[in-house]
Amino acid sequence: MKKLIHLLFIACFGLPNLSLAQLANPKDPMNMFQVKSWTGFYTTGGDLADRFGPMAQVGFELSYQFKNGWVLGAGGGHIFGNNVRERDIMSNIATPNGDIITEDGVFENYRLRPFGWSMYGRIGKVFPLFGPNVNSGLLIDLGVGIMQHKIWIETPRLASPQLAGDYKKGYDRLTNGLSFNQFIGYQHLSNKKLINFYIGFDLHQGFTQNRRTVNFNTGMPDTRNRLDMMIGLKAGWILPLYGRDSKEILFY
Repeated sequence: MKKLIHLLFIACFGLPNLSLAQLANPKDPMNMFQVKSWTGFYTTGGDLADRFGPMAQVGFELSYQFKNGWVLGAGGGHIFGNNVRERDIMSNIATPNGDIITEDGVFENYRLRPFGWSMYGRIGKVFPLFGPNVNSGLLIDLGVGIMQHKIWIETPRLASPQLAGDYKKGYDRLTNGLSFNQFIGYQHLSNKKLINFYIGFDLHQGFTQNRRTVNFNTGMPDTRNRLDMMIGLKAGWILPLYGRDSKEILFY
């Protein structure tokens, strides 16, 4: 009898309240964490265009969107590509044709490519001018952080002592500094919680300097102030971590 009374108590009072303990409705304004993975494709500008051609980035970001549309976040990306325009970095050890000779007397099949990363803290806002709900719409955000890049020198034969170990550092043009980032685009959070993404234009401006003591091919340090720019299209997938409905009631 006691068990029956207990079951009736749950049926009458517990089950109706369980219906209130549902995940929040994405159509309503709400606070939420967002985990983002993204990729971008960029043309280079400023001093960066003298060193590298078009590049790409992939990255992750963790952000928090408030119910009024403001967004705070932080994240970073890996910069990579295939086009190095600054080809004279090893002129002091290369032949007139740009070849490197190994200790075995053959040509080193070396490769140069862009390599770097960026990291930003971000603040932005979603303006629900269009989209399926108030959590979607025009997204504008600004970031401040660090940009770093260098010329990655690959030497598959590993038989070039002039490029072994730390000697590479005299040629890689390691560069970093303060950077700013601006993004404007569209954020979409599905009413059914399945399709969540953002896409838009992405701009980077890095106020950077060469961080190596000396460039080996010139025998001189490079102390110039640089303006490294990247302009492109960025798109990402969003994993929104919706909270529980504010009406949730728990019984013990």
